[in-house]
Amino acid sequence: AVVSTQSTGMLRTAHTRVKKQLSEKSGELEHCLKRLDVIEEEVYTLRKRVEELKKELSTREDEVDLRNNQVRKLQRSLDECTEQNEVLQAQNSSLELRLRQRTDAMFNPTQRRGNGLSDAESEDE
Repeated sequence: AVVSTQSTGMLRTAHTRVKKQLSEKSGELEHCLKRLDVIEEEVYTLRKRVEELKKELSTREDEVDLRNNQVRKLQRSLDECTEQNEVLQAQNSSLELRLRQRTDAMFNPTQRRGNGLSDAESEDE
């Protein structure tokens, strides 16, 4: 009977200790589950934000592509205008030279003959 009472007391002590440990572990588990819920909500929110940022990035990349295409088109147009301007400048220079030559010929008859003498000197020869 004494051994049985001791065994019963030891079992009660062990039961109380295990019950206390179970209570502590249950509290820890409850805390971990609450923390898990918070983390899962944060992950959901972050994933949603990542998707929004991906869409925004795609939109911005499309805008950049559009702008780059506009820049290339403007550059081609500028190149064409520059080339046309160079051609027109060359034509203008040529026309100015011809005009100067004709004006000089009209107002300076010696250049017309090519000998460097005026009309009067040429007649004296």
